[in-house]
Amino acid sequence: MKIEQLTIADLPEAAKFCRINMKFDIMPDFLFKEKTFDDPDFNPELALVARNENEIIGLMVGVIRTHKKLGKIGYIKLMAVKSSERRKGIASQLYEIIHEKFVKEGCERERIYESHPNYFQPGIDPLYTEAICFVERKGFKKFNDTANMICSLVDKNFDTSKDEERLLSDGIIIKRADKDDYDKTMKFILNEFELWEDEVKFAFKNNPISLHIAIYNDEVVGFSAYDTNNLNTGWFGPMGTSPKMRGKNIGGVLLKRCLKDQQSQGHPFAIIPWVGPIPFYSHHCGAKVQRVFWRYEKLI
Repeated sequence: MKIEQLTIADLPEAAKFCRINMKFDIMPDFLFKEKTFDDPDFNPELALVARNENEIIGLMVGVIRTHKKLGKIGYIKLMAVKSSERRKGIASQLYEIIHEKFVKEGCERERIYESHPNYFQPGIDPLYTEAICFVERKGFKKFNDTANMICSLVDKNFDTSKDEERLLSDGIIIKRADKDDYDKTMKFILNEFELWEDEVKFAFKNNPISLHIAIYNDEVVGFSAYDTNNLNTGWFGPMGTSPKMRGKNIGGVLLKRCLKDQQSQGHPFAIIPWVGPIPFYSHHCGAKVQRVFWRYEKLI
């Protein structure tokens, strides 16, 4: 076995390897590219494949991000081992190389998968029992869990015109953001939802801009976005409403405007990832919990 850095020439083979060996997930070539080479923090020293002769039998991709509150974190962003080659130490060898790089670069902690803003899943689905066992053997501790929800878009009516008229009578404007809304939107995000700064910036780069906002007294007081991560797979979010404006159904209206856009794109369903308020999405669009994820961390 030899371990090499992942190259762009490996992309089709590596994506196919993930499709075969990550049986509860999808990994088309375009998505694999987004999760690896298109990540602005991509480092080839942290993207490794294990080969037996010319065949990929293991893959692990890490990334380092610096967050204002949590400091420098090393993430294991993707990992998979060929089913017939497991329990042979392949994942351990890949991990140790990446872990040493995390230590050398001054990371304060490591986490699994949840490498926002560009991430594949918000944690490990416990259906991947081997992955759970592996990270716990490596000293990772479960500190939280979260869930993805799924919302059917087939034959659904997401018209919000009456609700928008009601909100307008209270001085609240609901609209798709345009480039002239950028500054006021980012001011709101940095004040209220700093964690989602990068995703909202990404939404402004899409055509059309994949962001709907609520404006009151010429200030943004709510937002809802889609196509900010895992592009072309029907992912919704993030979204948020200013605490002082909650209880007016602003969030429900912004949610439905995004779902209507995704419906127009031809998606049969929307994925609502890393969900906090499960009852909110269940009430407003009939979403149901689809996947559960365990979040793991290891202090360095």
